[in-house]
Amino acid sequence: MSRGSNLAKRVVKVLLNRLAGKTEEQIRFLELLKTLDELYKKNKAFKDIVLNEQLSLSEKAAIVKEFVERLDIEDKGLAEELLLFLIKHHAFKYLSLIIRAYQYELENVLGTAKAEVISASKLPEELKKKLVETLEGKLNKKLEVEFKTDPELIGGFVVKTTSFVVDASLKDLLRELALKI
Repeated sequence: MSRGSNLAKRVVKVLLNRLAGKTEEQIRFLELLKTLDELYKKNKAFKDIVLNEQLSLSEKAAIVKEFVERLDIEDKGLAEELLLFLIKHHAFKYLSLIIRAYQYELENVLGTAKAEVISASKLPEELKKKLVETLEGKLNKKLEVEFKTDPELIGGFVVKTTSFVVDASLKDLLRELALKI
């Protein structure tokens, strides 16, 4: 197992244990992880602070404390610990793994899941409802589904959740046929 996967599992285990029974706070921490990932990828100043080896850990801790104070999170101490852990272990590069693992485990805890259904054209409401019912039955979870269209699929649909992807598009079928020829 890779270093990133192991680290992600450790972070997720700590977060979910410390936030057990606090559903709203668990969701806020998911949003925090996503925000941190976005900042790290797109904000040069943030990334420079995180990676700057000339800043001592105590200087970074002061910056983290100020940052966390502005967040809409109850457990500010845990948020500080999380950020400092990520800094100390050079783990910001693993945030996408952490987010995926956290979201997957959080969905299991809450008995819900998010899904994205992408179809070649807009689906009729009746078909959307039937698709959601079928997916909820297979997953034994309540789904929060976002429907999108992508004409490049030509026909069919793609379903994405944190635990699987089903590609039942004509585009994928044609690609597979081309590979066999």
